[in-house]
Amino acid sequence: MYLYIVRHGEAEPMTKADELRELTEHGKWEAKRTALWLKTQVANFDCVYASPYIRAQQTKDIILSQGIPCAREEVITELTPEGDAKRVTDYVLAKIEEADGKDTNIICVSHMPLVSYCIGELTGYTPIMATAGVAKIKIDLDKWSGLLQTLLAPEQML
Repeated sequence: MYLYIVRHGEAEPMTKADELRELTEHGKWEAKRTALWLKTQVANFDCVYASPYIRAQQTKDIILSQGIPCAREEVITELTPEGDAKRVTDYVLAKIEEADGKDTNIICVSHMPLVSYCIGELTGYTPIMATAGVAKIKIDLDKWSGLLQTLLAPEQML
């Protein structure tokens, strides 16, 4: 069972409400590069959880547009920059547990600092993530934790 935590691609400057900021052209390139790397890792996603903010939704859409099938998408309002990492990780782990031990690939698309805090909740390591960076975490439901297997920035992919 794997959880992929992705930070949204580079966004335009803070000139309007934070939730309305869109990806820059570079951010779109980053998201596409991340999508291509994810395609080498998974055949499909069982679920995609994403922040309601536009830049996270755009990142999610770019990832899914590269041909990775997804069984279910869900917007989680807690996946905003100031969201509660413990609540998010507990929710996601509970959803994985519902899968009854079958192979599961889940992706969460969110923001700094939340993505780092979620990785920390699961693995004990709290990294600073690059825009459109991805963390691949192998989930251990017996321990209700995870093992960080990969942490990459788009420039390191492919």
